Amino acid sequence: MESKNNIVLVGAGYWGTNIAKNLVKLGKKILVYDTNNKKLKVIKKRFPNSIVVKDNFDSLINDKENKLFLFATPPSKNFNLIKSALVNKKKIFIEKPGFKNLKEIQKLKKKFPKEVKNITFGYIYLFNNHIHFIKKFIKNKKNGKILYIKFQRQNLGPIRSDVNVSYDLSTHDLSILMYLFNKKMKLINQNSYKILNKKISDISNLSFKIDKFYADINNSWLNPDKIRRIIIITSKKMLLFDEMNINEKIKIYNKYAIYPKIEKLKNTFFSKQAKIYEGNNFSPKIKDNDPLYDEIKNFLKKKNDKKDKFTGINFAENILKILKNIN
Repeated sequence: MESKNNIVLVGAGYWGTNIAKNLVKLGKKILVYDTNNKKLKVIKKRFPNSIVVKDNFDSLINDKENKLFLFATPPSKNFNLIKSALVNKKKIFIEKPGFKNLKEIQKLKKKFPKEVKNITFGYIYLFNNHIHFIKKFIKNKKNGKILYIKFQRQNLGPIRSDVNVSYDLSTHDLSILMYLFNKKMKLINQNSYKILNKKISDISNLSFKIDKFYADINNSWLNPDKIRRIIIITSKKMLLFDEMNINEKIKIYNKYAIYPKIEKLKNTFFSKQAKIYEGNNFSPKIKDNDPLYDEIKNFLKKKNDKKDKFTGINFAENILKILKNIN
């Protein structure tokens, strides 16, 4: 099994297991390392024919036969791990947001200016067909101008101990906003609540201004049910992306509200009122896909010198620049 271009997975927890499952689907053999032997036994039992467990990270990172490294590890642990991988010129996949703070990513860019282009950051929603559809919806002028966007990402857990809820969950929504618009985002308001831990927020509400419209991001890992929603309000339509709705994930409402121009009002009008337009609503047919599968497949195919606008280190750095201002 251990031959040229071995694939190494570091981290055998919940997300590491998801990555392993997709690597196995792609027909790959994997070397898996984790400091927790119980996790290694569980993942080995689940994929007995595709995994070899390892208990020494240094031997894996120093072996020139091991070219591809996928890290499903906590942001607080990643700086030293990724630094070691860069020293040994590995091709790296790392789960978002990658690092615990902006300084870490800037240090790596300064110390390894050439090697950092070999890092791919895992922002899974950028491989989601429904997000791709939303981008086309926004670009279509027939749908009107963007007025407002709201993100809701809530669930009971998983609750992190090394990063706050914004680092863990808002990163998804920030990546979507950056992918959809690729424009500067100004943080205009934030509220966060530290409930379980005095140092880490469990609920956050963020407000941004992008060009002439506003975007709100609401995140919580203390919620009784799982909510994954995006609401987009335009001057002509409304779009709802409900990830939990298996049958109709996207619904487009031909509804809008508009104030008539004052010069068009008759003299009998003493006050102008907004007019509500309501047309037919529909759910477009969008081919469902497995974003994580496509994301990993994309990583394995990428050449070492290829730059990717939405998965490279500059994209990840821009998200961390926003997060550094969030409590």
